[in-house]
Amino acid sequence: MIRSLQIIDTLRIGGAERMAINIANGLSSANVESHICATRSEGQLKASIKKEVSYLFLNKKSTIDIIALFRLKKYIKKNQINILHAHGTSFFIAAIVSVFNRKLKIIWHDHYGNRVNDTNKFKLVILKLCLYNFNIIYCVNHELRNWAIENLNCKTVKFISNFPTINHKKETILNGNTGKRILCAANLREPKNHELLFKAFKKLKGECSDWSLHCIGAIYDDDYSQNLESFINKHKLKNQIFLYGAKEDVSNIISQSDIGVLTSKFEGLPMALLEYGLGKLAVLATDVGYCNKLILDDSLGVLVSSNDKKSVYNGLKLLINDIKYRKECAENFHLKILNEFSEEEILRKLILDYELLLVPDNIEKE
Repeated sequence: MIRSLQIIDTLRIGGAERMAINIANGLSSANVESHICATRSEGQLKASIKKEVSYLFLNKKSTIDIIALFRLKKYIKKNQINILHAHGTSFFIAAIVSVFNRKLKIIWHDHYGNRVNDTNKFKLVILKLCLYNFNIIYCVNHELRNWAIENLNCKTVKFISNFPTINHKKETILNGNTGKRILCAANLREPKNHELLFKAFKKLKGECSDWSLHCIGAIYDDDYSQNLESFINKHKLKNQIFLYGAKEDVSNIISQSDIGVLTSKFEGLPMALLEYGLGKLAVLATDVGYCNKLILDDSLGVLVSSNDKKSVYNGLKLLINDIKYRKECAENFHLKILNEFSEEEILRKLILDYELLLVPDNIEKE
């Protein structure tokens, strides 16, 4: 019997966090004994965990927290966990706890799109050492997969897609005019490059004054978020650009929007784009990570070069002015997401891997 534990650093709103919960929830609906563990901190996404999923919070205080480590070890033993599925940087505690349980099968799920550009050799050595006994590495795009095959000591490295789910909460009411809203679902962090989006939107202000831009995602008290707020104030955009902070009711927010944008400098496989597609938004995204596998051509949306303000401006202008094209893109992209990124198909593959892992020597490199 499969008894799986998803392990993630936090339950704050973010793509990796959503994916860990989506998998835990999905497995529980597929009659798999499903558990999830947050190591460092909880967050708004805790409320999204289904009651059928067993939950553990470690409250880890430092990189090597002996008390947290033994709490995890005890939980694994008590619940007879046989699959440990570690997301992001939680690979470290997973590697340590595996020393105490050699029968435990361990998976690392890499969501970090910019890993291929990280030249820190010390980090790579640590990663190699920690992943030495891992059974599978899952990567959210093919670039990450190729990098892992080349650089890490794991015989089984696979691409696995994220998948979106519908959240039925209805809490947020967006400002602005109905039918004329642009949505950006991304935490306010420098790699998401909101500044580029704001500059392109500012250029549109005179031509499309009745349109508004809505940003959902965690706002941190740092220079990046403060600079964005200063930009809004300086250019008198308070009535056109709105920052809402982290929100759980993404599906509800998408239903009030018309265009979904993502202007990141790098990505893995962005949950935001998948959620836009599920919610029938026309999309504009930068050509980073897996985005160009989602927006294969201009029938599915607008794909622009990273950090290119003019292309973002032109793309937004096209989607705003050409209503027929916007609706066609939205419908085509929606069908692509439904057909290729379904929860059922991805969980089926995951469960098959889990089952094979519990039979020695049955997983081979793809």
